[in-house]
Amino acid sequence: MRAYYFLALLPLLSFVSCNGSGGTSEDLLTDSLAIDTTLLDSTLNALDTVTLDSAGYIDETAALTTQIEKVYGQQWDFCDCVVKNDSIEKAIFATDDDAQLDLILARMEVVDQHCKELLTTPNTTPDDRAKHERKVNRCLKDAKN
Repeated sequence: MRAYYFLALLPLLSFVSCNGSGGTSEDLLTDSLAIDTTLLDSTLNALDTVTLDSAGYIDETAALTTQIEKVYGQQWDFCDCVVKNDSIEKAIFATDDDAQLDLILARMEVVDQHCKELLTTPNTTPDDRAKHERKVNRCLKDAKN
């Protein structure tokens, strides 16, 4: 019975595999000569600046930090950013003076420039969000002590 199924599928398989649309050896030679190496070169140059861990794999956190620092400059510690953002938030809600609000917003821009890594925290799953919330609460608790 299995042999019957195999014999029934054999013509179909041979038709699909040999439809005659393959390239000639000349086409293959021409395609291999036209390889664009700019993407490869930029990838290799990027790997030179990325921190590798002890096993030789890319440390994604260090790579992200390096890329952020290239664009925005030196970044502050996570807990420093959390505490400063919390302080700014409280100050915004506590003031009614427009001049004070302008000063607070100017300070917020400075903090935002040095806290870009806060934006890269994974928060797509409920577990990620809970972990981030615990980390933020720990920073705020430590700041009060």
